[in-house]
Amino acid sequence: MSSAEEISLLGHLDTPILVGDPEGHVVYANPSFRRRFCAEGDDPTGQSLANVFGGGSREVVLKVTAEVLKRGQAARLQIREGGVGYMGLASPIEAEDDRVGVVMVMLEEQSNEDHLAGLAEEIAEPIGDAQRAFARLLDAPGAPLGDDQRGALDRGLQALDTAHKWLRELQLAIRGGKSQQGRFDVAAGVLRTVERLRSEADHEIDLEVLMPPNLPRVTGSGVAFERALLQLARHRLAESAAGRPLTLLARALGDGARGVIVSVVDRPDADRRGSAGQPPEAVVQAIQAMGGDVACVEDSLLGRATMLRLAAAGL
Repeated sequence: MSSAEEISLLGHLDTPILVGDPEGHVVYANPSFRRRFCAEGDDPTGQSLANVFGGGSREVVLKVTAEVLKRGQAARLQIREGGVGYMGLASPIEAEDDRVGVVMVMLEEQSNEDHLAGLAEEIAEPIGDAQRAFARLLDAPGAPLGDDQRGALDRGLQALDTAHKWLRELQLAIRGGKSQQGRFDVAAGVLRTVERLRSEADHEIDLEVLMPPNLPRVTGSGVAFERALLQLARHRLAESAAGRPLTLLARALGDGARGVIVSVVDRPDADRRGSAGQPPEAVVQAIQAMGGDVACVEDSLLGRATMLRLAAAGL
């Protein structure tokens, strides 16, 4: 693929991207970068990479740019621009005469509110698991429980019910009692989920990611989506046949005006899968709460696909 074709593809990405030459000057800024970092009508081409940014961000960008151009190694940066926090990755690229240029990819940081909401959702999962486990023990067939054992289980369930109640209060307090609906970048959420899956695995896992470069933003909470996708992917990995990859696909519905479908495709092992094969109920509820829906289809030859449909965000 030619450099012109590569640049053309960058124009469709919702992620802000900046490309610099070996002297540290801008040769390309995609439309998403211009919308977020440049005044209307401004053309950053030819400017120093650092000068495109404001205030305290300039020193950070200048330092990172120098590091990439001098050492030819990728470097991370963290800046704040227009009241929004960004985490960036600056990577070397081949330029003319075997010299090194730089490409910067910027991702919005989660707000402190989103971070706390994510922690609350992390806490909710083990509480729910414990509640279900205790309930199964109380209802399990076989030898009856002694009074002391039943009393201990009852007290445990009551404690978990109380914890769940205060967790709901915490979630409401975090959001100020307001709806968590917003708009988010699906592609960034999928990539963050894949990175987390790989980082938490104690062995190498076979993951495939297939996405076009121009997915529209969708309605909902990015934190809730990533949490649901992570839970679904963990569930499918646990049920997958050995040696089979887990594939994450994302595509726009129609021309993108209707929404996005994110699919998790696996081939389950008959000895490891659950009886129903359906996604965890918590995943279904999380997607439905964002106005989407979940479907699962299975084929004996092609495997199983679990599809999360998300509605496109209004302009």
